[in-house]
Amino acid sequence: MKYVLVVLISVIALSTGCGKPYVVGTPLEKAKVDQIVPGTTPEDKVVEMLGQPEKKEMTPSGETKYVYSYFEEIPKFWTKNEVRKNILEVYTKNGMVSKYDFRREGVNSAGQ
Repeated sequence: MKYVLVVLISVIALSTGCGKPYVVGTPLEKAKVDQIVPGTTPEDKVVEMLGQPEKKEMTPSGETKYVYSYFEEIPKFWTKNEVRKNILEVYTKNGMVSKYDFRREGVNSAGQ
């Protein structure tokens, strides 16, 4: 009986700590982001490479800001959950990329 109880507790502990990953967005591949060259890459090319942005807005300086993001949380039984987050902000003016900011956070950030 004690053996069955130990096995049952182990199974319950493992099943509650190893859930499915929670994912929002599409991973941003660093190789594609590296193809963006300010002053050279047209905004149409950015959308062609990365798809439609999560958000598109006008800045006070008259630039168009495209925001792409990716978030992933992987449950871990034996330690803290693994979290990866990537954010890409692309600024365009007159149909060309003027600048961009790519940030990656978390352990083994996606898209490396």
